[in-house]
Amino acid sequence: MARLDPLLEVQSFDLQADRLGEQRAGLPERQALTACTAEIANNDRLQAGARERRDDLARREREVAGEVSTVAAGAKDVEGRLYSGEVTAPKELGTLQEELRLAREKQAGLEERELEIMEEVEAQEADLRRLAGLRSEADTQNEALRAAIGDAEKKIDAELEVLATQRETPLATLPPDFVETYTTLRGKPKLAGKAAVHLRAGLCEGCRVSLPRVDLSRMLAEPEEALIRCPHCTRLLVR
Repeated sequence: MARLDPLLEVQSFDLQADRLGEQRAGLPERQALTACTAEIANNDRLQAGARERRDDLARREREVAGEVSTVAAGAKDVEGRLYSGEVTAPKELGTLQEELRLAREKQAGLEERELEIMEEVEAQEADLRRLAGLRSEADTQNEALRAAIGDAEKKIDAELEVLATQRETPLATLPPDFVETYTTLRGKPKLAGKAAVHLRAGLCEGCRVSLPRVDLSRMLAEPEEALIRCPHCTRLLVR
């Protein structure tokens, strides 16, 4: 085994960890949880709106009920005067009869409006019950998704811990400058996490470019543990 082969072994563990990290971040339950959370937030907004409409209607119902009581009381007073026997003049009796008719007509209209408002209140209450049922279902789904994500994360985290432990053995054999350079290169997006590759037959197995003969001769003349890099893709080259 070449002096720097452990670097590729370390990278193998790191690439496996990368894949697990992507798997952890891209759990399908996360997208479902995002949708569920949005559904819950929308449900809350809808419930708030329905409650506001119901409360406004309830206030209006109380106002109309008060108007009904006032008009009914006025009609009763007129009716009392009409049939008390105290008023005998035909013209005044006619006026009281018309006043009573208008009061009863107004009362009937108000009572009809009160009934309509009560029906609207009941409709809002029914909508609130429906939304509450949907919210309960969404809460249950939310809890299930969070539990599933937690279980999946624990499983992946356990695998990551195993990889981290396995990684320590080859890592301990590497020169510090190699480790430092390798870590820096691993952070470059264009290398996709692959910071070290074999140099075989003058070919960089990272960018698949054949090295110029002069560069290749110079690299091969370096000590085995020397830090050499591809002039094209900048990856570390392991001979």
